[in-house]
Amino acid sequence: MKLSRLLERLPDLASRNVIPQGAIDEVRLFALGAFNSTVLELNRVVEVVEGLREHVGQPFGLHPCAFTLDYSTMEDDGLSKPATFIEVVRPQSDGAVYVSQFFALPKRLHFVNNFLFRHGPDGTTAIITPTSSQSESPKERAAISNYPLAIAVLITRGCSVDLKRAPSVVNARRRRLSKTPIPAHYNVDAGEYLSALGSELTDTDNGGTHASPIPHLRRAHERVLSSGKRVWVSSALVNVRSEGDIAFVERRKAYERA
Repeated sequence: MKLSRLLERLPDLASRNVIPQGAIDEVRLFALGAFNSTVLELNRVVEVVEGLREHVGQPFGLHPCAFTLDYSTMEDDGLSKPATFIEVVRPQSDGAVYVSQFFALPKRLHFVNNFLFRHGPDGTTAIITPTSSQSESPKERAAISNYPLAIAVLITRGCSVDLKRAPSVVNARRRRLSKTPIPAHYNVDAGEYLSALGSELTDTDNGGTHASPIPHLRRAHERVLSSGKRVWVSSALVNVRSEGDIAFVERRKAYERA
């Protein structure tokens, strides 16, 4: 389903409490883009997210948000139209994060799965109990969710996360026709992150040193300063654009302090 059509439907979904109204009103909607089966290796993303040591995964604190992603199965089953998924994220005060995944059909959303993640001082873990009809391991099921990918992009320096404002002219016409306005959202270049992560893993497997200009991911790590103080260095994309570009999470915190 085209993103524009899905955005048009979100106000109706909010009225039925499928998507929290606050996620629409306060622009907590993220479009991760389109991917095919050879690029979207979410198991790798889950590994990175599980290695985080700080609670940096929630740019909006306890406020809910939502992510969309188009997944092409052309190489698997020959179907030309991509499958559109939307996930609703509801953080809890105890550090748990509940994620509900839906598949977008032409006239409705089809519920797919529920996920549970937990952020703590020792990292981010996926706590998902398989049901009788699901034989995958918790980590395999976690990799089906788009939540780890979205969080990994939002906390990584150099990733492109750009605000797409609501179309004022189109919305004025929609209001005259008694239609709900199309909300604003963020366009997220998750493809850059996945490509860099793939390069980073391939380079490591081959014994590389990251000396070449190939885009790769510099993972988050702890650094010990000459004074003995320990600091946490956030993930960054290298050789994509300026790795000094501030991560979305940091941008959000700076915005809230202003």
